[in-house]
Formats: sequence, C-alpha cells, structure tokens
Amino acid sequence: MGNRYVSAAYRELGAMLVRTRQQAGLTATEVARRLGWPLTTISRMENGRRTTTTTDVIQYVVMCGLKWHELQPYVEFTRLAERKQGYYLSDERIDGSLQSLIFHESSAEHVLSYESQVIPGLLQTPDYARARIIAIESGIAEETVAGAVRTRMERRQVLNQSQPPRFTFYIHEHALRLRVGADKIMHEQLLHLVFMAAPDNVTMRIVPSAAGAFGEAFRLMESHEFRPVVYLDDLRFGGLILDALAYVNSYRELVSKLADVALDEGQSREFAARLADEYDRGSQQGVTDVLAQEQPQQRCGNRLRGGGVA
Repeated sequence: MGNRYVSAAYRELGAMLVRTRQQAGLTATEVARRLGWPLTTISRMENGRRTTTTTDVIQYVVMCGLKWHELQPYVEFTRLAERKQGYYLSDERIDGSLQSLIFHESSAEHVLSYESQVIPGLLQTPDYARARIIAIESGIAEETVAGAVRTRMERRQVLNQSQPPRFTFYIHEHALRLRVGADKIMHEQLLHLVFMAAPDNVTMRIVPSAAGAFGEAFRLMESHEFRPVVYLDDLRFGGLILDALAYVNSYRELVSKLADVALDEGQSREFAARLADEYDRGSQQGVTDVLAQEQPQQRCGNRLRGGGVA
C-alpha cells in the first residue's frame, strides 16, 4: 500500500536500504529479480513512498547479504516507521555520525533553525566545537573528542553542495554571550559568524535579549516534495524527529514570531562583529576590515529571505 505522503522515518529507512544495496554491489533491478518483486516495489521502498513492513525489510537486507546478527537495527527502525510517530535519532553517542540529521538537512530546500544557548553546529569553528564538547562530557577521551569535532566539520559540507538548501539561522543573543572556552575562541567564533553569513544561501538573524525567550532550540526542514520535518535537540538521545502536521505548524508560527523581533541581516552581522571586539579589544581594525570587505554582500531589511516558510 502506497503512502500519500512521504514520512521522515520511511524516507530515512529507504536511504538505509539504498546504502545496504550499494555496499553489496547490487542494482535495484538485481534485488527485484532475486526477490521476485516488481522493480516499482523496490523503487518505492527505497524512496520511502511505501509503508514497508518488517518482513519486507528482512527479506530485502538478507538478499543483500546481511547476516542474522546484523538485522536488528533495520528491524527496530522499521518498527519506528510503522508507528507513524516521531522518533529519536539512532546516533546517541557524542561521537555518532549525526546520520539522521545530515540526511534530512541535505534533502531539504529550506532549513530554518533557532538556537537559544549555543552557536548553531553548522556555524561553529573547530575550537568552539571542541570546547563545547569537553564542557558537556567531562573526562571524554581525546580520540572521541577529535572524532566528534571532525564529524561536525564534515557536516558543514551541506552549506557548499552544488544545490545547497537555504539556511536561515535565528540565534538568541544569549547564545552569543554565553562563554565557551577562552576569549580567543569566542573572538574567532563570532568573527566566523560574520563570514559564514555572507553566502546567498545563508541568512543569520540575531534575536535580542530584550525580545524575551522563545523556548528550546529547533530546526524546521522543508521542501516542496516531502512533508516538513522538525528536529529537536536532546542531549540524552541525540535528537527527536517529528513530522506530524500539528507539531510542524506550531514551529512555523514560532518562526513567524522570531522573524518579527529579530535584527535584520546587516544589523546581525554588525552585532556579531561588535561582540567579537568585546572579546578582543585589539582586533578593532580587523573587524572593520571584515565589515568593509563584506559590505557589498550585506542584505538589509527586516525580513525573512525566501518569503518565510517554503
């Protein structure tokens, strides 16, 4: 039975099946022939457009060469998809691959995010990311820290792919003022924000403290082809994925409120640069040079680029 809508869980399950098939060196046609299924069935499973059952998935991955002890993650994820509810990301560990989040970000057309406590992961410098990880996980092994930082830096590739999503980052002033690591780390991180807001597909807007609080961090990932997805951070489980319309609409309303109170793009870049200077008074000339260099690329106006929610 086909899905009228493509759920987040079935889409991710389909991507898992594709990776398994490709690692086995098989084409979709070969898997369909071996299973005796129509090729359209394989295609719909891999695209997440079919309410795939646990039995279907077991047959598929076994045909791709997986052993009995390797089946459990696929079975568990299929059961999550069958429940048609939100689900926690599978990579709970700090050195996890962030596979679920990367998948949904990469397939979106517009990602709108809000951060209340920290700089968004996609905009972090390596030193800031390292200091943040160490602050969260005391006594963590250096190898684990290095792997986690590397994963976060690799995730930034989504900003530079051939047809990247549009990103609108709403960052609360508190996140910019909350010290992570030494003054030098904060200085470099805030200058990095100024540079990262320059590309056409990236918008940064600062939410002033005077505007009040707006709850916890979230990401709203949208496209015309798929059902919108909301991602909520969770330090215990790695994050929660939701695509129920009631949840999505509540976060759309929150985005509208953020757009009304946030500084515009030019003001936000200037604010980040001034704050960087507070961490390093001797860098005023460098900050001035950055602003002068990027001035032609500033996009002013109190607006949400792209007409808001896609």
